[in-house]
Amino acid sequence: MVTRKRIVLESVLFAAAIYAGCMAFMVVQGMILTQRYVPNLEITSQYEHAQTLQSQVNFGIMEQNSGWAVVTTIGGLILAGGLYGYIRWFFTRRRKQT
Repeated sequence: MVTRKRIVLESVLFAAAIYAGCMAFMVVQGMILTQRYVPNLEITSQYEHAQTLQSQVNFGIMEQNSGWAVVTTIGGLILAGGLYGYIRWFFTRRRKQT
């Protein structure tokens, strides 16, 4: 007999597995892109001919991720977990009826 707690736990684990898989894919992709990177020699040769260089350094925090990225990620995980839980519950209920 499948209980609701088990379905909820499976849904959370399913969403976490999808998230971990996506993260692992991005890490591997970043490693491969870094390994195959070839700098543009045209840009690096321009440093030899630079007349003026920056004399001051700005300090501060640069925000790279917006709040919407976090919200959509969490929403996607909740949606994936909820969809898995609903499908699992539907088939469990259907199996009991037959």
